[in-house]
Amino acid sequence: MLKIKELNLEVPGFSLKDINLEIPSGDFFAIIGPTGSGKSLLLETIMGLMPFKSGKIYLNDRDISLLSPEARGLGIVYQDCALFPHLTVEKNIEYGLKHHGVGGKEKKKRVEFVVENLNIAHILHRLPGNLSGGEKQRVALARVLVLRPEAILLDEPLSSLDPVFQEEIRDLLKKLHQKLKITFLMVSHNFTEVLYLAESAAIIHNGEILQQGQTEDIFNKPNSKFVAHFVGIKNVFPVKVVPGRVIINGLEIYVSMNNSPPDSNFVSIRPEEIVPLGQNASNYKNRLNGRVVKLTCHGFYYNVMIDVKGVFLEATWSRKDIFEHAIEPGKEITIGIRPQAIHMFKEKAK
Repeated sequence: MLKIKELNLEVPGFSLKDINLEIPSGDFFAIIGPTGSGKSLLLETIMGLMPFKSGKIYLNDRDISLLSPEARGLGIVYQDCALFPHLTVEKNIEYGLKHHGVGGKEKKKRVEFVVENLNIAHILHRLPGNLSGGEKQRVALARVLVLRPEAILLDEPLSSLDPVFQEEIRDLLKKLHQKLKITFLMVSHNFTEVLYLAESAAIIHNGEILQQGQTEDIFNKPNSKFVAHFVGIKNVFPVKVVPGRVIINGLEIYVSMNNSPPDSNFVSIRPEEIVPLGQNASNYKNRLNGRVVKLTCHGFYYNVMIDVKGVFLEATWSRKDIFEHAIEPGKEITIGIRPQAIHMFKEKAK
């Protein structure tokens, strides 16, 4: 387990405040947050590259707070790969082994293992300048894995890659995690890669952890307005709660009260959970009539703004939905929302 306890750090103009995280061994954990929220700073602090004011960092019950980076049992992969440009791929991979006193048959065994698992045998004698973005990331991962760290830290590993290479490395990371059962801690602002890779996650903002838990819960069950908006939930409303329902500016909607705070005062509804209904669709408890006021194309999907009795709901629909239901501004439509898709939370007073 990687455990961060009451970590505080101050740098000019910014600070990490009372960071508490517990990442189980073998987990794939993501830290997400806006630009400038402290994601990479936290990663570098865990790695031992930034001195901190107070707190503790443990790796598998071992206090690594004051150890040098190379003695912590951690490896880090940066978004720019940070390969030595004058060394071949093979020499880049072997570089760390020399400084850890690994040679001979053990060195050969480890190199062969990472080369096979990362499929880079054909590029061992190339220089980094002659590699594609995806190949560079494979080499950077190999250089870390060959040291057999107890956990690997990933700093925005896919952000500098084009979409084709992003998918390639994303699949590779998932395969490596499943095969090696090693702990991964990734910082990212890319929701697609977080949802695909991470089992658990935490949201950081202004140097503070706002929410942590299972990745699906963070994206579907935010604990505050900020988290809801950050994870892409456009429909966030103050409500009055009555038995089995909430009232949004006079509009009553059925909700599921299971696991909802008794003093909830806000609801959030993901735009994907609002469904266009045909004339005979009757399996939705919430069937709402409204008018399309805005339609915005985003390539393969559309954002649709619907006015339901003065409450403006935003839905995300596919092109197929748009064409099948002849959606256009001004059209009167019926939408459905499952009660279980409406998340309730308590927004604390500032």
